[in-house]
This record gives sequence, C-alpha cells and structure tokens, in this order.
Amino acid sequence: MTRPLVQLVEQFCLYQLKQRGKTEGGVQAYRWNLEQFLVFAQARFGRTARLSDLSKAVIQEWMDEMAARELTVATMRIRQSTLSSFCNWMVKREALPANPIAGMDRPPHRIEPPKQVPSPGLMDALIEAARKRQRPRDVAIFLILRYSGMRRESVATLLARHLDGLWGLRRVRVKGGRTRDIPLPEPVMRYLHAYVEQFVAPTVPQLAPETPIFWSVWGRRFLGKHRAPMTGKNIWRLCKLYGRLIGYPMLKPHDLRHGVAMEVLEQRHDLEQVRALLGHARIDTTQIYTMIRPAQLKQAVSFYEAPARQMLESLGSDRKTMFEEHFNVPRTRFLKSQ
Repeated sequence: MTRPLVQLVEQFCLYQLKQRGKTEGGVQAYRWNLEQFLVFAQARFGRTARLSDLSKAVIQEWMDEMAARELTVATMRIRQSTLSSFCNWMVKREALPANPIAGMDRPPHRIEPPKQVPSPGLMDALIEAARKRQRPRDVAIFLILRYSGMRRESVATLLARHLDGLWGLRRVRVKGGRTRDIPLPEPVMRYLHAYVEQFVAPTVPQLAPETPIFWSVWGRRFLGKHRAPMTGKNIWRLCKLYGRLIGYPMLKPHDLRHGVAMEVLEQRHDLEQVRALLGHARIDTTQIYTMIRPAQLKQAVSFYEAPARQMLESLGSDRKTMFEEHFNVPRTRFLKSQ
C-alpha cells in the first residue's frame, strides 16, 4: 500500500485528542515521536514514508539507528511504544494485518530517581520573584505548581469551572485523558479567585465556566499584540525565565513536581499520600522518591544514635586494643578516645 503515513499520523493524533481525551501536550508528544520514524523512513528510502514501511525489519533498523546515536534507553522505549500504539490503532481499522512490533524486543523500563529536586526554599523563591516583578498571573501559576505538584499542561489548561470554592480544583484533565480532583491550601484558592476576578474577568467579554484562567500576550510584527490561552510550553519558558532570576537556570516545571513530592514524603512519611497527590496510577512509580536522598533514610534509624554512642564510649580504650590485636594496626593510627 502506498498511502502516505503522515496522513495516518494526523488521524491517529486527532483520535487521541478527540476520542480518547488526551491532553494537547500528550498528543504533541505522540506526534513528535511518530515524526521521528517518518524522518528515518524518508532518509532510508529517499521518499515520503508509506504504510508499507511499517515492517519489523524497517522498525528494527530504526531502533538500531537510535542506538548508534546513543539515545537513552528511556527515549528509545518511549518512541517504540508510541509507534506500537499507532500500529495497534491501524490494526483495529484493518489498515495493517498485525502489529509488527508485537514480537520485537522492547528496551527495558528502568525507574531512575529524578536528577533535580528543588528545595522548598527554592520553590518559595519563585513565587517571591514573581511577586517582586508584580506579575499576578505568574504568582498564581507558581502557587499551583508549588502546592500541588501538577504537570505544566494541566496547569496551563485550567478553566474557571475548575476552581471549587476554597477546597481546590475539581475535574482537572490530567495525563492519559483522565480527570482528577486536586486539593490546594485555602490561601492559595483565595488568591486564585481574586486573580480571576481582578485580572481575567475584565479582559474577556463574559467570564464563563469554560474561560481559560491563564493567558499569554505577545507582540507580532506589523500585527500588534496577540492574546491566547497559555500552553504547557509557555509555562516551561516561564520556569526557565524565573529560574535564571533566582540563580537556578536549569529549572523545569517537572522539577517542581519532584520538589513537592519529596517535601510531602519527608513531612508525612506516607508514600500513599504522595501517590494520591501526584495522581500516579501505580505505587511503584511513586517509589522513585525514596531513592532521591539516601541521607533522609537515616531518620528511620535515628533512635539508634544514642545507644550506639553510649556503647562505643563505654568501650573506651578497649576498642583500640581490639583493633590492634585483630588487624595489627599501630596505636598511633587511632584517634584519641572520647
């Protein structure tokens, strides 16, 4: 079959967005991963990628090419998984007889702790920086990220109807097309309501339940200012901007999610509470936060500190004799007894 794959990719993305309820950010990730295969197939065959290119041999060549470029195992796994979902979708529509990836080796799924976990003080500094710049919208965004651990796409797409009194956010669309209720501190909710009333309502013809609460304004050459609802990419850029202002230029929105998770875990010592707050479907996803700061695990055995100190002090000089007898180490190698 010679049907161009690019058309099917767009149909697949539209299906994920409209019928499966995936977020805009999630669909963009699908499109990006599939476009990487289209680019590979075009370079491989010297023409636009076709449906017939979805064979086990070609896909394996793609995997080998990514490995040769030393892409991470996680990246290769995600791209292969996205292509597999695309193939399954076409099998259901009888465009393919079978999924060619079904019998292929899958890159292993390795759960690794995040490399950057901002401290509570650093997260507070973001809000303070936005306050000093007199940017109510930015303050509102960072308050939500700081106290909920939400993903950037979910924050960017918040609507007026999601604000539920002083409780928090209701029926927010999150990763996977699902909806969740997300609690927020009462002072944060008061600020959000005041922000919507004072800064959003005056800029729209009529404040309705479906009105976005976060907007982006930028200038266009010869066209003047343009105003549109924010996207996840806008929030990413916002974090980079404020990250530079507070001396943390590598900051990303997802780092704040990790920071909230670690703070809740250290304060509550309950992994299930962290899982519920972040909306993880599986507890093993949340368990990565127990691997981030091994020093924190010392709290679990802190009750041993006093007995251990007392025992070692009671040994006195006997411990020197013990080491000398067993290891034949000169007395001068030891520190003075406490």
